[in-house]
This record gives sequence, structure tokens and C-alpha cells, in this order.
Amino acid sequence: MGKIKIDGFRMHQHILDEFRYIKDQSFDKPTASAYVVYLTMLKQMHIENNPRGILKEYNLSYWPKKLDISYTSLYGGKKFLEKYHFVKEEIQNDLPVLVLKDVEKLNTPEREGVKLNYLLVPHALFDTNILAEFVRTSNPEGIELLLSLFNQFRTSMSNRGMISLDKLKQSRKMSTLKKKLNKKAKDVRKVLEILEALFDIEFEGLSYRKEQVWIKKINFSLKPECVIEDTDEFEVNRLLAQFSQELTYRLDELQIKYKARDKKDIMIAFKQEVVSFLYHLIDEDDNSYKYRDKWLRSFFLNTLDSVVEHIQREKERLGHFKIYTIGGFFRKVFRKQFKNAIKDIPYEYIHDAKIREFQITGSKPLLSTII
Repeated sequence: MGKIKIDGFRMHQHILDEFRYIKDQSFDKPTASAYVVYLTMLKQMHIENNPRGILKEYNLSYWPKKLDISYTSLYGGKKFLEKYHFVKEEIQNDLPVLVLKDVEKLNTPEREGVKLNYLLVPHALFDTNILAEFVRTSNPEGIELLLSLFNQFRTSMSNRGMISLDKLKQSRKMSTLKKKLNKKAKDVRKVLEILEALFDIEFEGLSYRKEQVWIKKINFSLKPECVIEDTDEFEVNRLLAQFSQELTYRLDELQIKYKARDKKDIMIAFKQEVVSFLYHLIDEDDNSYKYRDKWLRSFFLNTLDSVVEHIQREKERLGHFKIYTIGGFFRKVFRKQFKNAIKDIPYEYIHDAKIREFQITGSKPLLSTII
């Protein structure tokens, strides 16, 4: 396996710190079910691809069967989140939504002095019994340990190049785990048994004294189902994620009712109709994508502006505007605008990109089909 990353969704460190602050400063400690419900909301935010933290399709009733946790427990967790303002209900565009506190602010790295600081929670977590067991045993500390490990693995992966998964390990002393989990060694081992659904666990300094088992250190390795290979060879995924955030603002500004699938269709259309033609547009001086990325950003924002202006004109002329297929509508706009806009790219960039694509693929360059 080449360069890898956790296959999951974000949880901002700031939010985790909020949970810890309540734990340290209040008699009303965060429950395991509160952590679990918040994680399901983050999962839904990932599905809806809404960086503003606005959930339009979240359904608490879906999760009891999925996670094998009682609805009563999850409902109690949701009430805790509401009490401490992690989430609130609002009416937007005549529809009820859930708004996650601070998420929009935390997802805006362009703000001066703000740095994205987050961990990644594997999607595979929801296919295990880990969360159910920690709720059943009223063990929020177990979830805190789980999230701490995810955070360390994400950091370790981001700081390394290509490395095999079994070489990535995180360690904890037994004495540390006893303190963090507030449990005896025997009960710590029970927690470790639960975590084996996602981690390969090795004991160091294992010894036996009469009927007691002594362990000095525990090593954790992530199982393969938690990671994917990072295949963003043309470095466009992060760029598209930023564009998707801008798209959310524009659609909300226009009060267009859309689903998560609609946003995904728009971004797929943009990638296919525009980005795919410019993969090989590289700056010759430093072998980077600065010019390409700047051009794509400008094109995307200008196209959104033109769509906004068109819809507003039609609303003024007709009193309404209806889009039957949002993805299809944007696909036509991207295709039409791109054929004209690409003429502004200097000839030498286009020429070199065509040659580079042919050398790599051995096929007729995509750019040759339109320019």
C-alpha cells in the first residue's frame, strides 16, 4: 500500500475539547450516548456534504437498529447535546434543520489565525459493536480513548509518505490507561477487547504473577478497513472540497431546496466537464499546480455568479424559477462556460498539457477535443 489515510469523516478537536471542558467543570458529565449521537450527526454531515454544519436529513430513529443501541439511550444523548448547545433545531426555508455549533466557523480555514485541527473517525466504526458496548457499559472514557487514538493515527499518516499499515503504531502504558479509563487492569483489558474490532493490539512486558496478568505497555495498529490509499495524484480533491463549501453558501443564498445527492452531482459534473481536462496543466517553473488551481477557482466562482444572476433575472421576469435536475442544469452551464473560458489560458500552457497527457496516457488528450 502507498500513502494512506483514514477512510472517515472529520471531528474538530475544538468540539472534543468542549466535551472535555464540560467533563472537568461540571457535575453533569458527557455520557457515552451523547458522544455517539454527536458522531452520528457528523457522519450525516459527511453524507450531506454540508460544511456549514446544517443537517437537513438527520433521523435519530435510524441509528438504534444500525448501532444496536436503544432509542431511549440515543434520545438521552441528543438531549444532552441540546442542553449544552452542541446542536440546536432551526427552521430554514420553511424546513426543520439541525445546526451543529461552531462547525461552520471551524470549517473556514481562510480566516486569519484559524488552523484546521481535526481528527478522522473511520466509517468502519459504525459496522462494529464498539459504540454499543461503550453505551451499554456507560463508558464515555472508552470513546475518548478511541478518539484520541484516531487523532494520533491521522497525525502520523499526514506526516509520513508511503508506509505499510503495520508499521504505524500508537502506544499506551497500562498505568496511563488505568488512569484515563478510571478502571483496574482487569477492566482495562475488557475495554481493549472491545477495541479489537478496529485495532490489532499487542502487549509488551507481559508477565504472570500467580493468577494475575501484568502488562506494561499496549501497542495499537489500525485494521485495514479503517484506511484507504490516498490516490489524489493530481491534487484536486482538497480544491474540490473548498469549492463544494462555496457551492453550499450559494445554493442556500438562492433558497434552492436541494439534497446531498444534488450537491454531489454538481461537483461530479464540474470534475468531469472541467477539471478532467486540466489535470496535466502544470507550472513549468516549480512543477506545481498554482496556475491551474487559481484558474479553476476563478472559473468556478464566476460560473456560480452567472448562475445566481440568471436565476435572479428569471425570478424577476417570471416570478419563479424551477430547476428540474440540479446536477443536469449545472452540467450544461459548466460545459457551455468552459468552452469559452478555456480560450483565456495561454497557448503554451495548453500545448504543454496536451503533450504531457499524451506521454502519460498514450491516448488523444482530452483538451484536443475542445481546443
